[in-house]
Amino acid sequence: MESKKEITKNLLANSFKELILDIPFKNITIKMITDKSKVIRPTFYHHFKDKYEVLEYIVDEDIMKNIYEMVDSDMEYESLKIIFIRLEKNREFIKKAFKVEGQNSFKEILGYKIYNIFIRIIDKHELNELYYSNVLTKENMARYYTNGLISFIELWVDKGCEYSGIDMFEAYTYMVSHSIMDIIKK
Repeated sequence: MESKKEITKNLLANSFKELILDIPFKNITIKMITDKSKVIRPTFYHHFKDKYEVLEYIVDEDIMKNIYEMVDSDMEYESLKIIFIRLEKNREFIKKAFKVEGQNSFKEILGYKIYNIFIRIIDKHELNELYYSNVLTKENMARYYTNGLISFIELWVDKGCEYSGIDMFEAYTYMVSHSIMDIIKK
């Protein structure tokens, strides 16, 4: 059962999600969020410091929820699939959110969360020390996979999310499992 605090946070987040569908992020004010959710302004600041924190909360709740637990339960493949399914489910919001630029952008927030997933996966599978060098650290590997996945998601959004999350996940896993060197050798 949701606590009163969770209910209020979700109410504010849902108001924000509705607003961003019609109003550019930079024009959304705290007053707009509180008016739409019918809560007073101090209540907003009790739960969030600003609208960027609301955006991060939405990423956590609507896209990343339980993903770390899935990775810890040996469901790495499924966890990435769930991310694509959740992105598709929230496709209209995601299209607008990708337009948030600069520091604390949606892309940066999502990238940070995905980077942590890849770090967790790499740590969990204890890559052979032979793979590591000064350049090929786990952080660099996680950054490489994060940048690839974020670029792939951004391409999907730029194309209007015309394919399903499952189709995009399958395309992504195909792409990741076939390096450019495999393609060149053929």
